[in-house]
Amino acid sequence: MSILEPGSLETRLDAEGKHHREHRLVELTVSPDSIGLSAEAAVFHDIWGEFDFRGYPHPDVRKRNAPRLAAALQALDSLLGVAAESGEATYFGRAEGYGIQVPDVLDGRGPDLTDLL
Repeated sequence: MSILEPGSLETRLDAEGKHHREHRLVELTVSPDSIGLSAEAAVFHDIWGEFDFRGYPHPDVRKRNAPRLAAALQALDSLLGVAAESGEATYFGRAEGYGIQVPDVLDGRGPDLTDLL
């Protein structure tokens, strides 16, 4: 998959593999800088991580979506010729490598983040 392929990250896959068009799954912002371009990628959905926003594990959803995000980020690294750096953590998670860091787990669940949705 190419990061430049239209629609490549505009759909999410559910646990059964069905495609759902979703607004703002991933946002890429490119800005000029005195030393060149900088790019920032942000994700806005729970499909990329181990748990949904309620803290329930969703391994089939993650398995279908996280590799697509990783491939897009790797393609961006290749396109820009530089490895990405993890940004600041947010309430909803933190980047780790080409994915989302696994949050603290308690009794098999991640944190319930729905209070800010």
